[in-house]
Amino acid sequence: MRLAVVLSLVLFAYGCQRSDDKQKVPPVTSTGSGSEVAKPPTGVEQVAPPVDLKSPPADAVKTPSGLIYKKLAAVGDEAAIKRNDTVLINYTGWRQATGETFFTNKGDKQPLPLPLANAAPGFTEAMQLMKKGEKVVLWIPPEIGYKGQAPSGTAPETLVYEVEIVDVVAAPPVPPDLATPPPAAKALPSGTKYLVVKPGTGTEKPKFYDTVTFNYSAWDTEGRMFDSTELRKRPAIVPPYRQSAAMEEMLTSLTPGERTRFWVDASRMTTGGKPVPGMPTGTLTYEVELITIAKGKEPPKTPADVAAPPANTSKTDKGVSYRLLAKGKGGTKPTPQDTVRVHYTGWTTDGRMFDSSAVKGEPAEFSLGGVIQGWSDGIPLMSVGDKMRFWIPGELAYNGAPGKPQGMLVYDVELIEIKARPTAPSDPHGGHAPTATPPPPDVAAPPADAKKSPKGVAYKILKAVKGAPHAKPTDTVRVHYTGWTTDGQEFDSSRKTGMPATFSLQRVIPGWVDGIPLIGVGETARLWIPQELAYPNGGGPQGMLVFDVEMLAINPQ
Repeated sequence: MRLAVVLSLVLFAYGCQRSDDKQKVPPVTSTGSGSEVAKPPTGVEQVAPPVDLKSPPADAVKTPSGLIYKKLAAVGDEAAIKRNDTVLINYTGWRQATGETFFTNKGDKQPLPLPLANAAPGFTEAMQLMKKGEKVVLWIPPEIGYKGQAPSGTAPETLVYEVEIVDVVAAPPVPPDLATPPPAAKALPSGTKYLVVKPGTGTEKPKFYDTVTFNYSAWDTEGRMFDSTELRKRPAIVPPYRQSAAMEEMLTSLTPGERTRFWVDASRMTTGGKPVPGMPTGTLTYEVELITIAKGKEPPKTPADVAAPPANTSKTDKGVSYRLLAKGKGGTKPTPQDTVRVHYTGWTTDGRMFDSSAVKGEPAEFSLGGVIQGWSDGIPLMSVGDKMRFWIPGELAYNGAPGKPQGMLVYDVELIEIKARPTAPSDPHGGHAPTATPPPPDVAAPPADAKKSPKGVAYKILKAVKGAPHAKPTDTVRVHYTGWTTDGQEFDSSRKTGMPATFSLQRVIPGWVDGIPLIGVGETARLWIPQELAYPNGGGPQGMLVFDVEMLAINPQ
């Protein structure tokens, strides 16, 4: 089976978490056209090029950037393609130096979509020189042929493409007033400037805990559209509190049908932590249109002592402060290996709620072995029925993790149930529990054909399932997994007990948040997670961690 080589289809949701967005194609490291071009895969159909690859014909056109192109089929009356449009293309790619075909979709029934705003410069330039229905041969030098750097282990090279534009999906128009709000702009209480583009049809505005359906598009100061639900034709469906504070404020000021344009510094459009790799800086321009409001369940009020632990709190050895709010019946407490069901609400120390099972109306279930250190340290202090408040310092929470709340976090937690892991089965002939799973041969480092997520998790799909659904960062999943350190030592495995792990992706290490959505239901993958996305400050195995993960189900409760 040939190695899939897919176009870079990811329009990253930097300011907005696309909680509803199930990507048909996993995010990939971009090279060439914005395509992932690994070492030549075996089994790729070798296609005869239509022209001499090494010597472009005399009538080929060379642009100032170094791009060379020759149109094989031209049309005259189609609209020009713009830099933010998405083109649907059939294409074949060759290495100029060797003539080898590294990818072709000639045998596929569907063209591949390529968002030009996120493609390599050479491809973005070339597509704007073409029209729907045209076919062209491109010689793209390495200076403009890679989105970022050449893939690890390969030398930059000129790539040659034959491209046919089957269709064009036009992007929303670029606003005329990028970067600077016009004099007519109004201000929200935070000072964010906005302009009503289209008035709403009602008077009701969403609460921060309601679930809203909305569309948005976003541009940097150069007019590059770096994110758009409208281009994807899939609106976002998410409570405002799950957005950045700036987006939450904007959404809760709208009425259904209303569309506004607002201007905001990029630093205010993240939900905390390090900026997402590749996110634009400076002033960003957003257009947001509210579609519907679905009423949510009101969460608990912000605690009066959310800013800091009061004097009457206790503290664990690791540094989690806690106070018992209500006592249950006593009895068994969970171990770090158990799975628990809890109701919880979390706030930052400025009083902003960032997560709550109360809004969802059902408890959360997760393994204590896969959550932030502050939870695995604090929840084992509880018995069923206990309600506690925890003040978790940043180094035991999401310290520096992109898109996560930062600093000390405050949680109110009610322990509802403890699901102890079953004892590992013994051999019927008198043996002991199963031995550790042998480490994979590539446990020491990701192999050359491993892909890499934007945040830095290397991954390789070991068993693929065509059309399999993928989890979102807000989902709960059920998986079987085994984990090793890079010296081959197994440190955890659900397979020893035969019981899959169930957990919410909102409460696991950043590497799992980033990596698990790459795995479809029924698929098996290997993840290489760097220390900074695992346990950078202790509390778990150190260094790069390697996991084999089998995705069993999404939202299994």
